[in-house]
Amino acid sequence: MRHLSTVDLEVEQVSGVTIVHFPQEVDAVNAAAIRERVLRLLNSGVTEMLLDLTGTRFLDSAGVHIIVRAHGRSTALRVPLSAAIPEEGTVRRVFELTGLSRLVPTTTGRPRPGPAASRSCSTAGARGRGRKPRR
Repeated sequence: MRHLSTVDLEVEQVSGVTIVHFPQEVDAVNAAAIRERVLRLLNSGVTEMLLDLTGTRFLDSAGVHIIVRAHGRSTALRVPLSAAIPEEGTVRRVFELTGLSRLVPTTTGRPRPGPAASRSCSTAGARGRGRKPRR
């Protein structure tokens, strides 16, 4: 039986968007618990999700895996997914070097409450890139 680290993720709803605030460090120690929580939220019927990494200072390959898995699940469920990342620093660099910024639409800086948060996190245009339209 695999032991999952307990992680207290702050989750909030703002204008129909489920915002998941990631911890300061995301690594092999807490990644399984974070991944499980994010996927459970996606499966629960959320209509849009924003992964808030603006307070995250360290993101290793296990953290990248969380985001890739969340993208796959959100795509399958047709739930828009985006990420708020810092303007500079390690997390932004990881997003750029791994290609996450091309996979998941990003916004810079902390998400703001209210309708502006939903608009700034829109995935319009990025979601269907490279795919044939469904009929």
